[in-house]
Amino acid sequence: MHLRIWLNGIAFDYLAAATAANNLIRDWRRRPWYTIELLLDTPEDRHSLPRLPNERLFIGA
Repeated sequence: MHLRIWLNGIAFDYLAAATAANNLIRDWRRRPWYTIELLLDTPEDRHSLPRLPNERLFIGA
């Protein structure tokens, strides 16, 4: 999934597994101090995105 996370007016785009995105959003709902967007794009657009930092922590692995 393509995630855009906004911190202090700066957008950070990442690619994340659906489980990681779901867990990140669940965590965000408890303390929403940043903004998250889920973006629709083509698979080709996602190839250039970096992975979500520490994604495995949000997957639970």
